[in-house]
Parts: sequence; C-alpha cells; structure tokens
Amino acid sequence: MANGWTSERKARQSAMIRAWKPWAASTGPKTQRGKASSAQNRQKSLDAARQEIEDARKALAQAEQNLERLGQKPESDFMAELKRMLR
Repeated sequence: MANGWTSERKARQSAMIRAWKPWAASTGPKTQRGKASSAQNRQKSLDAARQEIEDARKALAQAEQNLERLGQKPESDFMAELKRMLR
C-alpha cells in the first residue's frame, strides 16, 4: 500500500485498539469551565452550518440572476428543488 498500512498492520492495530479501549476512559469535561467550553462546540457547528446554507442561497440567487441576464429561464424543477432543500 502507498501509505504503509498493509492488511496485516491494520488488523493488528485494530486488535490493539479494541484491547486498549481508549473510549472507556472518556468521561467528558469535569470543570464548569470545561463544560461551558464544550457546550460552545455545538453552537459553533450550528453557526457554520447556517453560514454554509446562507452562502448556498446567495449562490443560487446569483445563478438565477445570471440566467435571467443571459435570457435563459432556469429549469423550474431543478431550481425549485434547490430552493426547497435550502429552506
């Protein structure tokens, strides 16, 4: 393999990790500061997703304007489906 991970190496690594079980010791944040910081992770993800949706809406509106400027009518089914998905 190009990355050096043969099938045997992957199988051995997988067995070692299953025996080690690092996820068993994971308990999350314990301090109030850690909990507050962790709570912000969700908000950051939501904000990023909202921004991506807004960017997609703007790109769609710009594409529709460009088609109208060129004298072409957008395919209604395609554009309607995109608008429905971005709501």
